[in-house]
Amino acid sequence: MKYIIAIIALISITAACSTTKEVAETLSPEIAVEPPIISPPTEHKIIFEDIAKGDSLFASIKRGYCFGTCPVYEMKIYNSGFTTYNGIHSVDMKGDFHTTISYDEMKKLVDLAVEIGYMEMKDEYDNPGVTDIPDCRTSIVLGGKRKKIRRRFDYPRSILAFEKLFDALQTSQKWVEEVKE
Repeated sequence: MKYIIAIIALISITAACSTTKEVAETLSPEIAVEPPIISPPTEHKIIFEDIAKGDSLFASIKRGYCFGTCPVYEMKIYNSGFTTYNGIHSVDMKGDFHTTISYDEMKKLVDLAVEIGYMEMKDEYDNPGVTDIPDCRTSIVLGGKRKKIRRRFDYPRSILAFEKLFDALQTSQKWVEEVKE
């Protein structure tokens, strides 16, 4: 009796395997072995309403002093695109300036921040034992959250590309000098 049950079980397993093999053979090779195609994520959109009411700060950079000729300036970009610049040392534009940058320029900052994982980076990269390295502080708001990074020493090199987007705005924009009274 137990031999009969074992033979029936063996025949059932063999039949199931051959059915599976027949089904697999009827499918095209692409469907049988290729994983499903996942569509790419939708384009990153800047949704300023999530940040705050009014003209809140969207992104900023502040470059600090070193013992040499490091550029020292501060730039603040607001949700409307209105941008302020204060050039202090070793820069072509010294003093206070303003301009309005385009949505596309702001989107470049967002896209690069997402690409380099800016929001996942540490808040500070430094070693107090190392001297004569300029301090650079950047920030951006993504998904309604502000992230600030202070970079000085032992940092991911990808953050330099983010900083260079701010640097490029100095020459790519038409700046208006603030008149002091």
